Amino acid sequence: MTQTQLFVSTDINEIQTSPTLHPNPVPAEPNREPVLILVIGSHKGIDKIVSALYLRRFAAVQEWSQILPAPTISKLMRSLIRYVSLD
Repeated sequence: MTQTQLFVSTDINEIQTSPTLHPNPVPAEPNREPVLILVIGSHKGIDKIVSALYLRRFAAVQEWSQILPAPTISKLMRSLIRYVSLD
């Protein structure tokens, strides 16, 4: 039986997003912080949520990471980093 080992980063800056697109550069303003958004579920469920958020102009589909294994067994995930003002 093959074992799968998951590696989940606890550092938001280590989360990999699409290598061809860097939509969330490090903010120039020091009063902003990165917030990690995760969508966890089945491949089809994740695609529906990402598409729905795109239709609401929250984030382009390409801004999300590729599908990754989630820490929960038999689940997948995609991540997105957004920067928010601390003011």
